[in-house]
Amino acid sequence: VEQLTLILGVLGSPSREDQVWIVNDKARSFVEKFKNNPRKSWKDIYPSADAKTIDLLDRLLTFNPTTRITVEEALAHPYFEHYYDPSDEPVAKKPFSFEEELDNLPVRQLKKMIFQEVSQFREPD
Repeated sequence: VEQLTLILGVLGSPSREDQVWIVNDKARSFVEKFKNNPRKSWKDIYPSADAKTIDLLDRLLTFNPTTRITVEEALAHPYFEHYYDPSDEPVAKKPFSFEEELDNLPVRQLKKMIFQEVSQFREPD
């Protein structure tokens, strides 16, 4: 709940069409409480970021997963132009799933792993 509150605090209130994919009634009701919540500007959050960075953030961090940029599109984005080599970007024949490897972990351990991973990417206050 706290994580979703933080996400909605930045992305703003999702439109009705962006909520269609939410199948859980409780989750949809929670999200609907945030109506009229404005989207924050990436430029305000990261004032030193260039236009390519802002554009990539905007395309990656959208509420509706069906409108989000794909992995292939993200790798081909101008932000990665110095690193991207279309001849060296293998694509899996089927979607990768690591759920089975995580299913056997105790919830506490999984939460700790997620927290550690996210903490590495958090900007200092």
